[in-house]
Amino acid sequence: MRAVLKTLVAATLLAIGATAVQAAPAVLDTGSVRMGISDFAGLGEAGVGLVGPTGDAITPGCLCEGWGASAGGSAGYTYGGSRTGMVSGTTTATVLSGSSLAAASVVSMSNGLEVTHTYSYAAGGLLFKVHVAMANTTAGSLSDVRYARTLDWDVPPGHFSDDFTTVRFSALGGKLFSTSTNPFAVPDPLVTRTQDKDINITDTPGDKGSFFIFKFGDLAAGEKTEFDTYIGAAGTTKELVDALNGVGAEAYSYTFDNDTPATYGYGFVGIGLPPVEPPTGVPEPGTLALASLALLGMGGMRRRKSA
Repeated sequence: MRAVLKTLVAATLLAIGATAVQAAPAVLDTGSVRMGISDFAGLGEAGVGLVGPTGDAITPGCLCEGWGASAGGSAGYTYGGSRTGMVSGTTTATVLSGSSLAAASVVSMSNGLEVTHTYSYAAGGLLFKVHVAMANTTAGSLSDVRYARTLDWDVPPGHFSDDFTTVRFSALGGKLFSTSTNPFAVPDPLVTRTQDKDINITDTPGDKGSFFIFKFGDLAAGEKTEFDTYIGAAGTTKELVDALNGVGAEAYSYTFDNDTPATYGYGFVGIGLPPVEPPTGVPEPGTLALASLALLGMGGMRRRKSA
């Protein structure tokens, strides 16, 4: 599946078979999912968060989405379009006519890190691959380097109360330091969150998202550390989980809305854990709805028997 960059300049150049290089805002499109990337590697640029089979699952409600990186106890982050501790950022996207897409966001931080997010696509276009590289640009060592990612899923059409969220990982360890289903705070890697802290959850209802913190140890001058993020959507939970398992995801989170089978999620590779085992026997959204009705019916029968 060919990836295209849906900006006016890129579309014009593609029409004449040229190679296009476009600065942010960049809206990347695999043909199955679209994602809007800002200069500072946040989502929601040009009004596009992550668009899948039922619409945009990030921009409804608050734009509670972002990432952060810390070193030596000093953190910087972007969240909902605002930034702290970031000096400069640039995103460029290159479309190779008739071939593929490559895009990159390079962010310089006041704590001495340079963080590069490089985008391509995977799993036949169901996922974007985001390769993250954090480099020490100082002349000395940077201690306790961390990275955090937070995302509030608002999956349409219900967006909020009809959503069911899952967070999966084998165990805390490797580079995975902490998890939560609370996305409603800036992604400071130095601060953990208490909601569903550090546990696996499967299809819990409510207006939730996820928050991951990773620890990479110390970086010597000029040294860098790298890992991969995958983000995307599919028509069913099984399709998305199969895609995440197919790329070897070692931790992931996804959310679906009970009114449709479409599921949106993201995962991580290269964090020092074994690939996560998928949940077994997890019902699709329609099955959950039937189960809820059945439980209501049983409750009514018990009330009638008591009377």
